[in-house]
Amino acid sequence: MTETMLQIVSSSGQPIGTLRLGALALVSKAEEVARDRHLSKRTALPLVLREYLQSMGYEIGKVELDAAVRALERVRRGETVAVIQIPVCSGIDQKESNLAQANGKYHLEGKSHLMVATLDSTHMIAFFEAERTYPDTAAQHWYERLVGLEDHKARLLIELEMLLYPERLEEWSKRYHSGQVLQICALYRNRVPLILLEGDVGTGKTALAETVGDAFARRIGNGRQVHMLKINTQVRGTGQVGEMSDLIVQAFAQAEARAKALGGDPVLLLLDEADALAVSRETQQMHHEDKAGLSTLLQRLDKLRLTRLPIAVLFITNRPEALDPAIRRRAALDLHFARPGDDIRAQIFRTSVPELRLGEEEVTRLVELTGPDEHKNKGVPFTASDLTDRLLPAALRQAYSQGRALEVRDLIEQAQILEPTLSLGVS
Repeated sequence: MTETMLQIVSSSGQPIGTLRLGALALVSKAEEVARDRHLSKRTALPLVLREYLQSMGYEIGKVELDAAVRALERVRRGETVAVIQIPVCSGIDQKESNLAQANGKYHLEGKSHLMVATLDSTHMIAFFEAERTYPDTAAQHWYERLVGLEDHKARLLIELEMLLYPERLEEWSKRYHSGQVLQICALYRNRVPLILLEGDVGTGKTALAETVGDAFARRIGNGRQVHMLKINTQVRGTGQVGEMSDLIVQAFAQAEARAKALGGDPVLLLLDEADALAVSRETQQMHHEDKAGLSTLLQRLDKLRLTRLPIAVLFITNRPEALDPAIRRRAALDLHFARPGDDIRAQIFRTSVPELRLGEEEVTRLVELTGPDEHKNKGVPFTASDLTDRLLPAALRQAYSQGRALEVRDLIEQAQILEPTLSLGVS
């Protein structure tokens, strides 16, 4: 029997997306739930459908739910139905969701509402990696170890505060402008909460994005936590018609639902390798699906301005030239990350192994060996991660394997051997 597609539409009938499972799979799961929970099939089917939609950040009214269940019952009886449209509205009523779970209602596979509920592993798309919550001591320590990014840290924290707490900006305006709210402050409320972090590989973009939540939580205070949702690149889909757009819509809908459920806590929505979703439409080889997905992404970013939810989107890319100009125009802040210069590399060596008490000549030698003028480096200096993730661990491994203390010579030997990570586009 041909599987019946389940299409979610807005209350006005506008298509939102096609669910990643069909009617038969949903009916089958409902029957399983009925057996496990000793429910009737008539009771289990609407329960499973409602929970499935809530897991993606959508709510469905009773009339619409009853109509969808009747259509599913037709499929159960063997009738041929090409598509079942399910009208929904965005957002989860968290109180109702909590009450439902407290009363023992079925919650699909025990998954949180940050993941698309699935009926089998072959259909599952996890939109986000595990949610991170700040303050977090480990993130704090890592954030503090990010040497040479002080200006980036300061600009990022200020921008997040201005975007997510516009009332603080207005309070500032009243304080310093005779009780007036400057017109530019009102304009700020309408900015897309998008921040770009771009630059070469290994320059600290992702490390800063994944740890700034701790510094931001400590900055805003008031007992607020900051939550980070890192988008899984699976949202790009498999190339099926309409799939990429559907997945982007659902991922943003879930993030918005999560922000509503948190009751005011800020949410940072992180997308690494953002150029995979936001590639320029000027690219000649760009597939129709990519263009449709990019258009959907732009629409969802614009929609965040209207929701007034405390969500900021962080896009990370090693290929800034590949980003569509429309993405760049929307960015409230664009931070460029360069490879560390001599002073910063020297600081990294000193702060990473303070126990060795490196002398000036030793530091100078290490800086030269990891700089662009060293012949083996082919005009490219080491990145910060080349030093912290490759050179220093290699020196430590050498001393440990030989059963002796770590020495400066270990660092110098590795600096003489290793080559820097090449810039993208350099062969």
